Amino acid sequence: MVNITLTPKATEQIKKKLAGRELDLKLMYDIEGCSLSGIPTLRLADRQERGSDEISVMTNEMPIWLEQSKLLFLDEQLEIDFSEQSHAFQLSSPNEILNGRMSLFD
Repeated sequence: MVNITLTPKATEQIKKKLAGRELDLKLMYDIEGCSLSGIPTLRLADRQERGSDEISVMTNEMPIWLEQSKLLFLDEQLEIDFSEQSHAFQLSSPNEILNGRMSLFD
């Protein structure tokens, strides 16, 4: 199972974007075509939009929803941070940066 940690900066930015709304936070891993490489992104979505393949992973701050079929593309330990310089989220593992300019879509 994947373990995700949100830094205080990331948590602050996500909560600002939520602004008290009852939405799910999703970590999406979009794969184009037959490629094994994908682009991780964050998305806020209505709870009614949960897919049958989605599972909830509890972070140190809030749950994040992931597609179970995409877990094989992610490392077991992940961290989501926010960069003030680039005004973007960063997804990293102990081994690599998976997306240094990750967006949070509404």
